[in-house]
Amino acid sequence: MKIPFAEASQEQWESVLHPVSEEKTDDSQFTGRKVLLLEDNTLNAEIAIELLQSIGLNVVWAENGQLGVDRFNQSAPGEYFAIFMDMQMPVMDGVEATKVIRSSSRPDNDVPIFAMTANTFASDRKICKEAGMNGYISKSISVQDIEGTLRENTGHL
Repeated sequence: MKIPFAEASQEQWESVLHPVSEEKTDDSQFTGRKVLLLEDNTLNAEIAIELLQSIGLNVVWAENGQLGVDRFNQSAPGEYFAIFMDMQMPVMDGVEATKVIRSSSRPDNDVPIFAMTANTFASDRKICKEAGMNGYISKSISVQDIEGTLRENTGHL
């Protein structure tokens, strides 16, 4: 059985391909803030950087957990607004990197840290929380996920 449908108009195609959000967001609260991104996959890093920059964030990228911890330790206290942490990286994974940052004697060792991972099981979320992470963003990430997580966990509503 076939059901005949009318051909979609150009306007209908555009509304599906490029939806317009009714809700306007004020990105100015994030503009110029610096974040640290720990991500070993170059393509994932490029996508995350693009998304983070699209809401005004300045991004410093580290290719593994150890480099990320080093960049954090070399920064001025309070320099980073937040850290976005891939969970599975070489040299040092996201859980261990979070634990190292949280156990440091720096005054900003409580910087918001957000897991970014494709692992979405409750046990994975529990591991992230126990390591000291503030939130969890499932891959594939979106601007809405990033903004929502930042607003919920940094007091910038």
